[in-house]
Amino acid sequence: MVIYHSIHPIAPHHERRQAMSRKIYFIALMFIFLTAMGGGRSGSFERAPRVDKNFAVIVTDNSGNKIEGEKFSWEGRIHFSGYMGLAEVVVPFDKIKEATFGEKKEKKVKVSLRLRDGSETAFDMDADSRCYGEAGFGSFMLTAQEIKMVAFK
Repeated sequence: MVIYHSIHPIAPHHERRQAMSRKIYFIALMFIFLTAMGGGRSGSFERAPRVDKNFAVIVTDNSGNKIEGEKFSWEGRIHFSGYMGLAEVVVPFDKIKEATFGEKKEKKVKVSLRLRDGSETAFDMDADSRCYGEAGFGSFMLTAQEIKMVAFK
């Protein structure tokens, strides 16, 4: 029997089993790696982050579609942040009546705010930053470059 295995081209049963277990181990590792990496937007978003305060909004995207939602957040926070020249700015949602988003230019989007006190201000925001919220149909997510306007109720 030993002679048969040494000259027969088929590997012994235990060697085939070890090779198969290595393949399964490799496939499992690849699956875990790809799942952990998220693969971009497809399949990586499940629900909006939890926030301390509930902000109700109407979000209009660049196609004109309107989503009425609540538990609105920006990157999981309840404020907008960006840059006004060299200064980093943070504007809490409590102060905002309406935010209008411009077109993407050099990885940034110009955001113009109409504040509740009647004043206006503008700053630049990363175009890939994201908003989250809950609507009647479930959760939603959009990037700054996909949004036309956010009206706070």
